[in-house]
Amino acid sequence: MSPEQFLSSSVWRTRIKTYFKLMDVDQNGVLTLSDFEEIANRLIQLQNDSSRNEEIREMCHSLFQNFMAAGRPVDSNTRISQEDLIANVAKIVSLTELDKALALSRHKNELFFDIIDTDHSGQISREEYRKYLAVYTGVEQPDRADQAFDSIDLDKSGSISREEFVEAHRLYWYEIGDEKDNSPLPYGVLVDS
Repeated sequence: MSPEQFLSSSVWRTRIKTYFKLMDVDQNGVLTLSDFEEIANRLIQLQNDSSRNEEIREMCHSLFQNFMAAGRPVDSNTRISQEDLIANVAKIVSLTELDKALALSRHKNELFFDIIDTDHSGQISREEYRKYLAVYTGVEQPDRADQAFDSIDLDKSGSISREEFVEAHRLYWYEIGDEKDNSPLPYGVLVDS
């Protein structure tokens, strides 16, 4: 699909706006490397394996550079507005080298799965997912987290498998959706504006 097809989808644009709002940790209206560094620090606090600290930091930096900034060099002065993010992500998810972008996305989501699965059961529990979403907002929002959890737990087993988690994120980012869209909502209810 072309970037224009993603950009013309109000459902897809709303998903990206929802992500933007969640990732703007300091709520200053732009995404910055410091937002992603703060998320990395919170993810590090969530898990009990300090051997992964550098991998988490590198993954958050790579996510900011390769998805938020569409592969451009980034530094502490890089500012990405909501509209910039929408355009950048539309470009990335419609790349001719889509397999490369999907592989990077899968790796990131598998790493996130391992971080969220704090008891290393191979499944994400509702409580683990609540703690994970709180990483972004700084506070637990059980209703938002539960709605997100339920949208990902497609087999209604009461836990999220690795494949359900990875697939939910793929659908969220790489599928356009339509007005009757009921795709998984890994970040909770979509924003209104």
